[in-house]
Amino acid sequence: MNAAVAERGLVEAIESSLFLYPAVHGLVQDLGIPGLRGRITKVSHPLANLCGDARFSERESEAMIEKVRQRYGDLAFGWVTGPSTRPADLPRRIEDSGLTHADSLSGMTLTDLGTPIATNPAVRVEETSMKDALAETEMMARAYGLPIEVMRAFNEILAAAAERIKSRGYFGYVGGDVRPVAWSFLAYLPDSPTVLLGGAATLEEYRGHGLYTALVARRLADARADGRTAAIIQADRRTSAPICGKLGFREICGLEIFASAHE
Repeated sequence: MNAAVAERGLVEAIESSLFLYPAVHGLVQDLGIPGLRGRITKVSHPLANLCGDARFSERESEAMIEKVRQRYGDLAFGWVTGPSTRPADLPRRIEDSGLTHADSLSGMTLTDLGTPIATNPAVRVEETSMKDALAETEMMARAYGLPIEVMRAFNEILAAAAERIKSRGYFGYVGGDVRPVAWSFLAYLPDSPTVLLGGAATLEEYRGHGLYTALVARRLADARADGRTAAIIQADRRTSAPICGKLGFREICGLEIFASAHE
């Protein structure tokens, strides 16, 4: 496989892995619109109800956007666009329909999981089960800056999908603390040598101690030990992307998130 083909596969993995987790009865259902990926939950929030990876024609755009609005109804929802989005001017069309630009993500990859990463010896990382992680939902919500009901929904989906999508959860601790102050997870893309470094977050009062770096290092080491050869991440351009860049990751695509106005 040549480098261009391999990189294209990583870009596609970055885009599609936003919709990695399958429908779970009572928690999340598929959007159910051909030409688009997406999920619907019971929580009204743009990240909980997210669609994207659009593949339809210009002439279908207006009808598709309206169909998405009808499908989500009164729920706040988000729409993510990336390099594979079709039509190419869909971001403008989405904004013209009333959604607003909410965030920019950097799609990044690391293809040498043995890259050395220096970590703070005062920080420790411990693996935890997804079910046990539910007990720290309130901490995670504060760390991410999300409503607790949104965080709980994500955690319940991760736990419920554990048999179908292999994931590993990690807590970060500082010094002798017995309560975790940071969280992250690792997801194994099915039938792929690539892993997804899922969102990581640290309580605001503990930032600056290297917890994020330690969580990245641990996940990469575990993925490498499991025989995986590449990692991808959808990193926030304002926070995690600069750190990942210093750790050896490189950007291969950009993603834009738009949110409905009725949050």
